[in-house]
Amino acid sequence: MENQNNKLVTVQQLPIAELMSLAKAFAESGMFADTKSAAQAIVKIQAGQEIGIPPFAAMTGIHIIQGKPTIGAGLIASRVKGSGKYDYKVIEASDKNCSIDFYQGKEKIGNSSFSIEDAKKALTKNIDKFPKNMLFARAISNGVKWYCPDVFSGPVYTPEEMEISEPKTYNIPHVEVTESNSVIPEMLKTSDDEIIDANYLQSMFEAKKELLSINQLKSIDRVLACSEVSKYEKVKQILESI
Repeated sequence: MENQNNKLVTVQQLPIAELMSLAKAFAESGMFADTKSAAQAIVKIQAGQEIGIPPFAAMTGIHIIQGKPTIGAGLIASRVKGSGKYDYKVIEASDKNCSIDFYQGKEKIGNSSFSIEDAKKALTKNIDKFPKNMLFARAISNGVKWYCPDVFSGPVYTPEEMEISEPKTYNIPHVEVTESNSVIPEMLKTSDDEIIDANYLQSMFEAKKELLSINQLKSIDRVLACSEVSKYEKVKQILESI
């Protein structure tokens, strides 16, 4: 429904006593798996009040992640459609890209797009399970931030924005290299007549050995105990690739 005055439709702010009563009822109902107490319920309801979402919608659609209220894409989209001031139109929705045009009244005010490449750069979780939904969530969330932030009374995030994959780390057991087998001849000549600086090779090995796999460490350890130039070339290639 279009608002002829082009003003936002607002949600009535409830008195704190009524909020507490609702929170108690919601928590005791057992209908909300992520809300076990009235305190948790009132946090979600109050978060909803501050960004213009009514209590029941807040209970079902708001989740607190890392101390920030996150809102499902469907709830964000419904708030834009029901704002009376803004609207949006999905231009593209696929497993590779989502593109959404935003309008104020009948005037286009911008576009928000989010691609699978953007998701990978952002280390977004679960991009292989529901890519189409995830891309829509990020595109609608960004569009609201950019073009119609007054739909909500504060910044909003989708769960997809907060659930960022952590960079993988590996615990590699340390293999001790003894003094006797870590001595490299001062200068080594490769099969291509390239001169390898032994000190450079040794220092590079010491700096990077914590990053090497066990097999790489053992292989290099054996190489350092012999004097075959071809193997030194292989060690140099391994170290420089890390």
